[in-house]
Amino acid sequence: MNQFMGFSPVIAKEIVHRAGLGGSDAFLQAFTEIQTNLLEHDYQPGIYRENKEDFYVLPLDSKAGKPVNYDSVSQMLDTYYSGKAERDRVKQQSGDLSRFLKNERDKNIRKIKKHEQTLKKAEQADKYQRLGELLTANMHLVKTGDRKVEVIDYYDPEQKQITIELNANKTPSENAQSFFKTYQKLKKSKQVVIEEISKAEKEINYLDDLIQQIEGAREQDIEEIRQELREEGYLKTKPAQRKKNNKPAKPDPEQFYATDGTLLLVGKNNKQNEYLTNRLAARDDIWLHTKDIPGSHVVIRDRNPSEQTLYEAAQLAANFSKSKNSSSVPVDYTLIRHVKKPNGAKPGYVTYDNQKTLFVTPEADLIEKLKKKPQ
Repeated sequence: MNQFMGFSPVIAKEIVHRAGLGGSDAFLQAFTEIQTNLLEHDYQPGIYRENKEDFYVLPLDSKAGKPVNYDSVSQMLDTYYSGKAERDRVKQQSGDLSRFLKNERDKNIRKIKKHEQTLKKAEQADKYQRLGELLTANMHLVKTGDRKVEVIDYYDPEQKQITIELNANKTPSENAQSFFKTYQKLKKSKQVVIEEISKAEKEINYLDDLIQQIEGAREQDIEEIRQELREEGYLKTKPAQRKKNNKPAKPDPEQFYATDGTLLLVGKNNKQNEYLTNRLAARDDIWLHTKDIPGSHVVIRDRNPSEQTLYEAAQLAANFSKSKNSSSVPVDYTLIRHVKKPNGAKPGYVTYDNQKTLFVTPEADLIEKLKKKPQ
């Protein structure tokens, strides 16, 4: 960087990355490759979206993930900065929501850890029932004031002796009843704790969905997410908001178009997912969603789509999911008629059957192409 004008930290890091653990020859080769590309204007403009979004005119092996490539530097810059402006606005509008959701998620994780400790203690419930029954069977060996008693453990195949610790201030009968009460208390707490752990796990899944939705949201999607959190009791409704009687606008799923022109619809939040799946889509439309992964509902407005259209819709489902930076993402698809929302379920949650699964590796550049309606 000190010797060559125009060599930035990015390109210096790239040369070091390409040279690896090699000696001066490896560094010279890496330097020469990049110098040749620049001198011959052999550019490959690309936007890197994994981790922190960035762009460059040459391919960078030091960057994580594959870039979305463009035909010209101008096209790359137009795409990056037009998208960046909206992303910056969304980030500004949703910063408080993201922090709130992540804090709620952390609370539930801590809650589960605490419940697991209680559950571990509750696993000893049977031990107290066993002590109560052994003491009851050997009541003739105990008198008030005894601090312990040794009895044969008839639960043990080897019939070994066992020492039972007693409360000297209680009668033998009261000691036995104390063991049974502890057993009942622990048994009941075990059932409650298991239910609470399940509840917290569902809460985390719901919060994960919302966090993922904010990451891929448009400006118009953020207020719907905020409104959902008010309706679900996570956020307080301000007095000024209560006075508004304006009927909310219909959710607006994002539109894409398959290569053959088929309309593909994507729910960008739970309100859009529910509207799209439960009201807008026809019973024989195809519905897609990443398998066991938070993500958008996707609908193909065609009962018999081509394999290419099905693949492109699966790309949308994978790209608008928590696994957008993964490879070989499983995407389930079935008819809308097989998708149901259980009574009392959280917004956006559905169950489905009769599904098939295909695997796709998300291609961000394909998503940009699907935004444009074929001529």
